[in-house]
Amino acid sequence: MNTLSQLSPTELLFWGGLLGLIMGSFISMLSYRLPRALLNNQDPAEVFIKKSRSHCPQCDATLPWYRLIPLFSWLSTGGKCHACKRPISIRYPLIELFSALSTAYILYHFGITEMGIAALIFNWFLLTISVIDIEHQLILDVLSLPLLWLGLVFNTDHLFTSPESAIWGAAAGYMILWLLFHTFKKLTGKEGMGYGDFKLLAALGAWFGFDALPVIILIAALGTIVIGVLGAVLKLRDFNAPMPFGPFLAIGGWAILFFGNTLLI
Repeated sequence: MNTLSQLSPTELLFWGGLLGLIMGSFISMLSYRLPRALLNNQDPAEVFIKKSRSHCPQCDATLPWYRLIPLFSWLSTGGKCHACKRPISIRYPLIELFSALSTAYILYHFGITEMGIAALIFNWFLLTISVIDIEHQLILDVLSLPLLWLGLVFNTDHLFTSPESAIWGAAAGYMILWLLFHTFKKLTGKEGMGYGDFKLLAALGAWFGFDALPVIILIAALGTIVIGVLGAVLKLRDFNAPMPFGPFLAIGGWAILFFGNTLLI
């Protein structure tokens, strides 16, 4: 039997995809329960203990073990609850699929190395943050702050950037958006983003350093404009309706993770 370090690229893709499906299932559950617990002033730990088993969000029926297979269970039931037969949101298979593909690619790209393990943690945190921001327009400190500190810790060993660049990246990431927020508010009287966005960009700066910030901000800004305009043109959203900025910052972070050597040249 091959050791983990001797897995072939095909085996890395297979096992990475399987691990990603499992983590995606956990992330879909976490991103659903965590913000609801915090918004209702509940202790998240109590919610997880009381509702430890996955259940239908509509009829509250507990799912049997054979309905818990990531992605395939949703497909096998046609996206409907086995008990009440009402549709189950497509958010679940989409999160699981993205997690599977991104996890497989990370293990294929980085291998089972310190950098690969760090990249997996970064990916799963970023996916959870993005889903919650899309659904609730919230970036929770309980996720963004640990992500920031993990970036600083991993980079003490120069994993993605130097410790100095990680520290300056975290500080500058926060201050850039803080200044933009207050300048925009002063000029228009409106708030263009939330403080959670500041902390998320600070976390990305901690992971990839000061030099990565312009690229991340550019990708996030362009993505926001393109999606905002397309959504308005296709009448999928009101042009003036607020749109979460966190997922676009996350796209910038993923771009640096996967293509940093090219983007930062």
